[in-house]
This record gives sequence, C-alpha cells and structure tokens, in this order.
Amino acid sequence: MKRFILFLVLTIITGCQPTKPSEPTQNIAVNTKAAAINASAGAEYIRLGKYKSALGKLKRALAQDPSLPEAHNMIAVLYNHLGDNKKAEYHYKQAIVYAPNYSEVHNNYGVFLCEQARYSQAEEHFLKAISDPLYPNSAQAYENLGLCVDKIPDATLAEKYLRTALQLDPYLRKALLKMADLSYQNIDYLTARAYIERYRQVSNWTPKALLLAIKIENKLGAQDKVSSYSVLLKGKFPDSEEALELRRGQY
Repeated sequence: MKRFILFLVLTIITGCQPTKPSEPTQNIAVNTKAAAINASAGAEYIRLGKYKSALGKLKRALAQDPSLPEAHNMIAVLYNHLGDNKKAEYHYKQAIVYAPNYSEVHNNYGVFLCEQARYSQAEEHFLKAISDPLYPNSAQAYENLGLCVDKIPDATLAEKYLRTALQLDPYLRKALLKMADLSYQNIDYLTARAYIERYRQVSNWTPKALLLAIKIENKLGAQDKVSSYSVLLKGKFPDSEEALELRRGQY
C-alpha cells in the first residue's frame, strides 16, 4: 500500500449539518446523526490500521447521509492510502462541494495533489486551509505546504512556509529536517546543525537524517561527530542507501 508522504490529522467528527443538500435519491432516509457516528468510527478504524472495517463504516455513513462532508473526507483519505486515486479524488471533491470552507479536507486534498505532482493545485488548497484563522492544524498545513513547494522546487518559498510552521509548532520533525537540509544547501552549516539537533530531540533517527547530520558535521570539521553518526548509521541501518553512500565516501 502506498505510504502517506505527509502528515494526516484524524479529526473527531461532530455531526455538523452539510452546507449543501444532497442530490435527490430514492428510498434513502437521511440520518445525519447516525452517519456522523459511523464516520467517526471509520476514522478511528483508519487510525488503528483496520482498513476493511473503516471502509465498511464510511460506506455506511455515506448511505445514511450522502452529503456528509466528514464522511467524504475520511473515505477519500482511506482510498488514497489504498492506492485508489480516482475514488479518493472524487470524494475529496464531494467533501468540498458540501463544505467549501472545510479546512481539514483542503489540507488532506493538498497532500493528495502534491503526491500527484500537481503542485500549484496543492498549494491552492493548502492556502485555503490556512486562511481559516480558527483551523487548529494550521502548523501541519504550513509544514505540508512547505514540503510540497520544495518539490517544485522553490527553496525560498519552502523556507518561508516551514519557518511559519515552526513558529506555530516548534516540534514538527519533518519541517525541522527539511530546514536542516535547506540550511546545508545554503552553506549555513551552523544553522543546519542547530536544526538537526532540534530534530534529534523530537524524532528517532532515520537514515536520511543521519546522513545529513554526517554531511553537516563534516563541513564543520567535527570529525568526532562524523565518526559517531557514521557508526550509528551503519549499525542501525546497514542496508540503507544512505549507509551505502557513507561507505562509498559520498558525503
């Protein structure tokens, strides 16, 4: 199954009324309250990795209320995770039809679009999410936006968004690692070190982070740290591409 590339927030669904009526259907008694309960259960099953159960609950929710935006959002997230991009995009769009100002779906849809290399569209949806001053996950949306525009690539804009993300939440590990990388690319090795040390405090090491730390310390002439990180990389991730680069001296 395809991996999530970026941060996903599972919200507790409160059963708010949809902003637009559903298309006329026959023999369907709309039950928004029951639909919201099933959508919330589906979201919890996603969190637990029980995708078959999640799909059943979310389909049930949409049968009970085809216009419930939270159900469309969560089933889109699930289809995205399962690799069914066509269904994922359909449900993201449906959620936006029924709730145009639903910040969470704009954030999630932005992640989806960025995965498809549709960067300008992704940026538009991230900015829509961020435009809501009451959106509680703005920091993650800024992080997602910064990581996305870096793929264009636009390092200057990426740094701007990532700095904002870290002002809102100093513990965002992906933002910290990317800022360390951007600082390294800008030949600002002391700042890169500061970011990688902050990253160490909030996240477990990954091969990518360790190799970056080695490159930073090598540029700063701190061979004791280069040796320490090298031992850690080869010991914890001996079969990684980064360990192979290290052995080849490609740092």
